[in-house]
This record gives sequence, C-alpha cells and structure tokens, in this order.
Amino acid sequence: MEVLRVLRFEVHDPFYNMALDEAIARSVGEGSSPPTLRLYGWAPMAVSLGYFQEVMEEVDLGFCRERGIEVVRRITGGGAVLHTEGELTYSFAVNNDGSYVPEDIEESYRRICAPIVACVRRLGGDAVFKPINDIEVAGKKISGNAQTRRFGAVLQHGTLLLSIDYSLLGALRPRAEKLRDKGISEVGGRVTTLKEVLKFEPERKTVAEILAEEFGKSFQLELSYGKITNKERELARELVRKYMSKEWIFRR
Repeated sequence: MEVLRVLRFEVHDPFYNMALDEAIARSVGEGSSPPTLRLYGWAPMAVSLGYFQEVMEEVDLGFCRERGIEVVRRITGGGAVLHTEGELTYSFAVNNDGSYVPEDIEESYRRICAPIVACVRRLGGDAVFKPINDIEVAGKKISGNAQTRRFGAVLQHGTLLLSIDYSLLGALRPRAEKLRDKGISEVGGRVTTLKEVLKFEPERKTVAEILAEEFGKSFQLELSYGKITNKERELARELVRKYMSKEWIFRR
C-alpha cells in the first residue's frame, strides 16, 4: 500500500502557512515527497485571499488592523476566508497524473472533500458535499476549499470550522449579490460550526487525527506520520518573502 505522509497539527503564522503549502506542493510534484496531508492552525488570525481576488473589494483593512488580523494571498483560487483559532485547516498535495484525483474540477473537489464529509459525519454531523467546493450541514457552510494545479501537483487546502467569533467576520466584505443568491443578508448567516452542530467543541488535534484517518481510508493510503524535509523547510523560508510582500498581497 502506498503511503500518505501526514504532518501533525501545528500552528504557524499566515505567511509561513502559505509558503509551506507551496513548498510541499512543489516537492510532491517533482517526486521528492509522497502524497502529503498537512494539518494546521493560524496565529495571528488572518484573511486569506484567493489568487484572483482584489484586496480592497474583499477585505476591510481598517477592521483587520484594529483586530490584529493579517492579510495573505493564496496560490489557490476561491474566495476570501477568515482564519481564527476556532478552525482546523488542511492541505492535501498529490501528483497531478490522474491517479489520485480526476481531471474534472468538480469531481476532483468531490473526491478530496469526501474524507472531510466522512470526518464530520463520524463526529455526529450530517455533512454533505455542496458543489463546487463547499461542505454543508443543514444548508450552512462548515468547510470551504480551494485548489490549484501547478508544479506537477494538485494542491487543495481548506477549512473546517470548529467554532467562530461571528463579530470577526467584519473583516470580510461579502458581495451583496453573492449573499442575495444564497437568500441571506449577512455572511454569518451562511456558516455553521462543529460546536453548533454537535453542541460541544471538539479538540482540534482530535479532529485532525480523525481527518487524517479518513483521508487514508478514502485514498487507500497507509498513514505515515512524518516531518517536512530540509529542502521543503528551506524553500518555505524563501517563499515567505513572497507571501509577505505588498506586490503579492495587492496583486491584481
């Protein structure tokens, strides 16, 4: 059985988180590292922007400054996401040769999101995959996911909300038409958390272990808890400069 390298839950700053995801994707794509699942958190809090988004349209920078919320841009698509201590984030990187995920984008999201759905169901929540890249419980989003295909790899990362301080959602500037399409008036009305669904908040490390087990089952890979390589670490440190730069964050 092939191996899935699992990087145990750790908390890092937003810029290193995005730099390390890219470094791992590059390493997996070139065949230096096996398929990899990384589990992590964010400190300080941050808003991550999708690759194609405009900062001023999506983020209230004044609100972020007041609350100590950083802003970082991902290499993946998708929308702006608020990352707080009540969230578990994962990244999953595999070779882009069709052996792990299908070429069709929606089907690839469905494939990679399947273990997340299974994790939430195992915890007691009635989760379903909602195309193109969300997971919902009772019609509300509990997990958002974003993907890119480059460096010879498929990289998908996403969130699983354990709890949230809804007042912090003021960091985001949701477009009125997007909310209107969902039939709601504010972004907080569209999301839910494991704490709300389960009536208690599970430990992030516990959820991370269950998620890793479900990824292994879904992809029929043997879990191998490991560490990043020296090459990945060095590349991530180099890439941090890009992710911290105004040129990258405010690119159009």
